[in-house]
Amino acid sequence: MSDASGALGAPGADARGAINLVKSNRSLSRGLRILRAFNDVPQPTLTELATRVDLTKATCLRFLQTLQEEGYLEFDEALKRYRLRPLVLELGYAALTSMSLPVVAGPVMQSLADRTGGAVNLAVLDGDEVVIVGRNVAHAEKHRLVMMNLHVGMRLPAHCTAGGRVLIGATHPDVRAFVAAMRLEKLSPRTLVNRPRLAKAIAEAAERGHEIVEDQLSLGYGAIGIPLTTPRGQKFALTVSFTTAEYSRAKVVRDFLPMLRETADQLGRLLAVQ
Repeated sequence: MSDASGALGAPGADARGAINLVKSNRSLSRGLRILRAFNDVPQPTLTELATRVDLTKATCLRFLQTLQEEGYLEFDEALKRYRLRPLVLELGYAALTSMSLPVVAGPVMQSLADRTGGAVNLAVLDGDEVVIVGRNVAHAEKHRLVMMNLHVGMRLPAHCTAGGRVLIGATHPDVRAFVAAMRLEKLSPRTLVNRPRLAKAIAEAAERGHEIVEDQLSLGYGAIGIPLTTPRGQKFALTVSFTTAEYSRAKVVRDFLPMLRETADQLGRLLAVQ
């Protein structure tokens, strides 16, 4: 008597594997559709996302929770809205390098680097760190800032960078509360780790629209930074590095700040269409 198991409609191992693969592919497709929906609405609600990807709110919420657990999204409890986290950049790092952000922003940033003789960074805020997503150094390497060994993808403590401070001020209304929860590491003898003084410095930077730091990451080096917000709501910091031996704060504001703002305007227009 022959074994007829699986012959009357019960799926065998191969069939079950195929069914599971189809389900997995469908789940992956839905997750990617959710991420792509952020192109149209940078900070959507659950209802907005569910509508855009044609899922029930319950189903959409399950995918969102998984994306949060994996570090790709964060949820703003106060606004009830979702935001992409910089970890998403890791998925497309090769694309960013070969055809997107550095290619689009690179020539503009390189021009600024050559005009200032320093290094120009484009960064985003991720928690209490900044992530460098674009970097150009003056061809002449006039100030040898390349020796700081910074590179795209590198994370730096936000509290001791000009970019980090302007981004905190631009994205967190309650600066004192944010600073109170930060990890404050002293990277040089002059790194500011006093929380009240740091919160005051960030608030003042937000008011004037730029920040200058000196000797915070490393003795002898400084940076000036401004926030950059694209029409889609993406927030970046654009910074120029300098050596403290050659540039006073007044000279940095006089020489670099106008060029920074001009470059930020150009980048804002370019990044808006990416």
